[in-house]
Amino acid sequence: MNPNKIRKLPTFARMVSAIWYRHYRVYQNNFWTNSFPTVLEPLIFILAVGWGLASAVGTMDGMDYLTFIAPAQAMMAAVYTSAFEESYGTYFRMMVDHNYDAMISTPVGVNEVFWGELLYTGTKGWFFSLVVIVVLSFFGVIHSAWAILVPFVGFFTAVAFGSLGLFAARLVKNINQFNFFITGVISPLILFSGTLFPVDKLPPVVSVVAKMLPLYYFIDVSRMLTTGRFTGDLYIAVPYLLIVPFILGALAVKSMHKKLIQ
Repeated sequence: MNPNKIRKLPTFARMVSAIWYRHYRVYQNNFWTNSFPTVLEPLIFILAVGWGLASAVGTMDGMDYLTFIAPAQAMMAAVYTSAFEESYGTYFRMMVDHNYDAMISTPVGVNEVFWGELLYTGTKGWFFSLVVIVVLSFFGVIHSAWAILVPFVGFFTAVAFGSLGLFAARLVKNINQFNFFITGVISPLILFSGTLFPVDKLPPVVSVVAKMLPLYYFIDVSRMLTTGRFTGDLYIAVPYLLIVPFILGALAVKSMHKKLIQ
């Protein structure tokens, strides 16, 4: 056999991009159905708070309350789309539709499958964060041109929480057990990460723990970008933003090997 005629396997990047494109095409089929709740939920929250709680609270951390909570809602869009996509979505693709069995029967391996998924989930986080920020700008709560970078924070947020969703999909025995993931992991992370109030208002020990939670620095950076008020936390938050999601991703992808290849 002529060695020059032997076909080379696609590169890692090529296979990851193929998985990304596969999810993109599938998502297109139900784009509006899947997108509407993800964007609508934080906007309903903003409207409810803007008409009710904000008028009672007044200011928070030196800014009006609506301005304080608005950037967190952009991150919530990224959190919800990624956490549900990589928990329930992964479960269905793995246990019901057996999509992964078909994928790994090709030259694509487990690493490529799940890195492709996480990067696609990050893309959705970027898109939904962008939509929320654009809509919020009509409420007068965006005070800095730096807000154009918020969707990129949404990308990294989605990769991080998509990784947590993969961990959940790795551990559950049946689909009902995802209730523990949503109620016991996602909800506390949202409530204690500076979404509704500064974590400095918590007791000192709880405040320190809150600043170690995965979501805290994503919201912190998002708030800096929308307000233009940059603090010393930026020097911790940016490296955290760029590194931690991919550490979580690497661990999550590794954990899926035993689940998928049995």
